[in-house]
Amino acid sequence: MRAWRFHETGDIRNLRLEEVPEPVPGPGEALVRVQYAALNPADRYLVQGQYPRAGAPPFTPGRDGAGHILRAAQGGRFKEGHAVCLLGGLTGISTPGTFADCAAIPEEWLAPVPDGWSLEEAAAGPLTLLTAWRALVVRGGLQAGETVLVTGASGGVGSAAVLLCGALGARVVALSRSAEKRAALTALGADIVVDAAADNVEALVKEALGKERIGLVVENLGGPWLNRAARLATPGGRVMVVGLLAGLDAELTVGLLIHKNLRVEGLSVSAYVPAEAAEAWREIVRLLDQKGTRPLVDSVFSPDQPQDAFAHLAEGPLGKVLVAFD
Repeated sequence: MRAWRFHETGDIRNLRLEEVPEPVPGPGEALVRVQYAALNPADRYLVQGQYPRAGAPPFTPGRDGAGHILRAAQGGRFKEGHAVCLLGGLTGISTPGTFADCAAIPEEWLAPVPDGWSLEEAAAGPLTLLTAWRALVVRGGLQAGETVLVTGASGGVGSAAVLLCGALGARVVALSRSAEKRAALTALGADIVVDAAADNVEALVKEALGKERIGLVVENLGGPWLNRAARLATPGGRVMVVGLLAGLDAELTVGLLIHKNLRVEGLSVSAYVPAEAAEAWREIVRLLDQKGTRPLVDSVFSPDQPQDAFAHLAEGPLGKVLVAFD
């Protein structure tokens, strides 16, 4: 079968298409015929050797995907031919991932493809939506009517947070450098959009808010944005740090934390246990179905285009980049 593998960490160009043996499922695992896999920045970090608990090369990354059961787990709830998507676990981190024709995946981390969803949508949704859900609901404690600031709002988790805020009855301030993407974020449900590249971005946010206050921040960027998020959050607010696209290191004014009684918390989708992820996913699907919305798909690449696919991901598309292994 075909798989994207790298034999040494470092440059993303080390990732290439190879012929490898089909995996043999272990106890509790199902063999999934991957039809669509979705790229995430974390996949690039893993290839570059910047991800914890990563499997030893030669290794196949890929944490998102959807397809059909080829070989069911013994005594499991899925049967051959069932359409499934991956909700998390160590697939694509410590064990071979979804950038392949087939993947052996623990059944407890699989969910049925939601009714009415395409396989592309099911492959595009789980990691970003579950991350955004953890930031907004599980750890952020979002209240209906609350105002949420989303930095890096045109990214995967950012756009997922905008989608979910609309479904949860929250108002959204979305930051993006691109005028085209700001327009798309408005169509996606953002109430206020602000140019993240503006020198006076904080003043623009405050002006647009008027008397409103930001109770919760979904911070996708890191670098200088963490301190900006703390300055914009209302006293008693929460800053959920989920990304580092603008830098691994950040300075934070301690006085802001003390005098504003802020809670700044880092979080990862890897903190879910299977039952918690499954429950969150069911609620996410229910809310999106009520709103008639779906995960965004930007583009689909063929298996022989690993470098093109990751180059496009680095451009910051609005929506997921997929690989069609079917």
